[in-house]
Amino acid sequence: MDALTNYILQQQRDTLATGQVAEFKVWAELVRQSGGDLHVFLPLRDMGIDGVIHRLSDGTYIPVQVKGRSELTPAGQVHITITASSLMDDDALMIATLVDGDRLGLMVLVIDEVGFRRLASHDMVEGRDYLTAAFEMQEGGKSRWAPYLVHRDRLAERFGVAAPAAASLEAPEGAVDRGAVGFLGEVEMLRRLAEEPALNLLRPFPDLETVEVLVRHVNTHRFLGLQVKTSGWDEDHLENRVHFRRSSFHAADSTYVVILGWNRTKREFGESCLLMPSRDVAEIARPEREWLVLELQPGSDHHRHLDAYRTLVMQLAESVTEILR
Repeated sequence: MDALTNYILQQQRDTLATGQVAEFKVWAELVRQSGGDLHVFLPLRDMGIDGVIHRLSDGTYIPVQVKGRSELTPAGQVHITITASSLMDDDALMIATLVDGDRLGLMVLVIDEVGFRRLASHDMVEGRDYLTAAFEMQEGGKSRWAPYLVHRDRLAERFGVAAPAAASLEAPEGAVDRGAVGFLGEVEMLRRLAEEPALNLLRPFPDLETVEVLVRHVNTHRFLGLQVKTSGWDEDHLENRVHFRRSSFHAADSTYVVILGWNRTKREFGESCLLMPSRDVAEIARPEREWLVLELQPGSDHHRHLDAYRTLVMQLAESVTEILR
């Protein structure tokens, strides 16, 4: 094999896991930056796109392909190589990014497929047409890709949504929109779990039970069902209670609950979360009419009698993997 063939084969092996991590990081950033105005739909079958972004403000659906790499070339560039035949929708957006630790790379390439095909380098290998893009992690460059590079913190703007003020996650008259905050928590948990290649993630359709995310370990074949709750807080609204509807909450040895903390003022998640067996939740929570209620200390690393269940958010995937191992 020549050097180009070896390079392309190595790119193909670099890897499905990196691609999945890149996808969930992109989904998480779009949801976070848009305050929920951008919703993500994930396909049940791979037919050429990785997801569809639904812009709620005008109802537009935007098909998306995400390509990720885990390291830069010696020249400090991100190299993305794909087959020309994988581009099947000229209007779909291609997002190419570096996976830099627990974040996306500083700059993200966002371009429609027809533009990518036009600007990419073309190489024929064993009768197949391969397209390659190479871009740097900086603004203001002069390469042909520079006009399509977006700072990772402005990714949602490329989808026509400006970052909302922190208060936009609250419902009118001071009430808290737990639906929007809860959706942020679900996407954040999925993003964290996607960092572990040994975990296969499944979503229920429709969502009618305690388990919102099913995790399967690819080696042990064990399953863990997860329900995620998000406790949002700020100086004016210290939400210190998490509610579970008694009629739909079914405790089981294979089901755990993840409780994240969301700081509305800073628009970020707390460093720690709770990872609790659902049977413990059923025992510790206080019955209150149709609810089971857990008392928390918002904005604090200490959760009273719940400290035994605390884990770092950045180690959530590792903690879940250990349970399944």
